[in-house]
Amino acid sequence: MADDQKMSVAVINESTVKDFVQDSKAFEKCVDEQFKVFDSKGEGAISWADMGRGYGKLMALEYEKQSEEEIKCLYDSIFERFDEEKDGTLNREQFKRFMKEMMLAMGKSFGDVPIQVALEHDSMLMKAVQHELSRG
Repeated sequence: MADDQKMSVAVINESTVKDFVQDSKAFEKCVDEQFKVFDSKGEGAISWADMGRGYGKLMALEYEKQSEEEIKCLYDSIFERFDEEKDGTLNREQFKRFMKEMMLAMGKSFGDVPIQVALEHDSMLMKAVQHELSRG
């Protein structure tokens, strides 16, 4: 992990993530922000290479411990599932569907019991925690 990436310990569970995803205004705002980070050239699409530059930062759970082959398989499966045109890119809507499915799957893996995890400040999971805290 790069030195400029800040992490915090947060408490999270399935409902934290699920509530965030179901709040369409908050979730779509976050998806738009993340899409712009990945689509750094402003082309309206995220390529396989774009994904490689930012995915670990986006989710941040054990990503850096994966081998290059595991990461390649992950990206291949993302594009196989969500790149409907098979043009090697994800548009904003495809990216949103990917993020929704990924977030809900991660939330389900946490279960109902709150757990402590280390999250990067600007990761989607940290956004879910911040969303929950803002709602009181």
